[in-house]
Amino acid sequence: MPVYRRIAEVLRRDILDGRRRAGSLLPSERELCRRFSVARATVRHSLQILVHEDLAVPVQGVGYVVGTTGAPVHTMPELPAVHVPVAFLNTAIEMLETGSPATASRVATLLRAVVRAR
Repeated sequence: MPVYRRIAEVLRRDILDGRRRAGSLLPSERELCRRFSVARATVRHSLQILVHEDLAVPVQGVGYVVGTTGAPVHTMPELPAVHVPVAFLNTAIEMLETGSPATASRVATLLRAVVRAR
């Protein structure tokens, strides 16, 4: 099995087994490159497999977020076409409550990216 497929399989199992919740960030490309000792192109190929399977969503400037497959979803009334995983909203709220102004800025970036991605 090619390395990119093995990496995708490891991440897929983490997602489907519940070790990575819907709305949470996947490890960065850099982290995955280090973990698996591969080039960034290999990691990107692996992540694209997960995107194709709706298990991950790329968020520009942020990374990859675990998709909503089977997760509870909240429809934002002011943005009827946007479905946001409840786990993602809970993570954002926790970050805002416990974080610094820099953390609040990161949460805002994440939320803007989710809105743009839809």
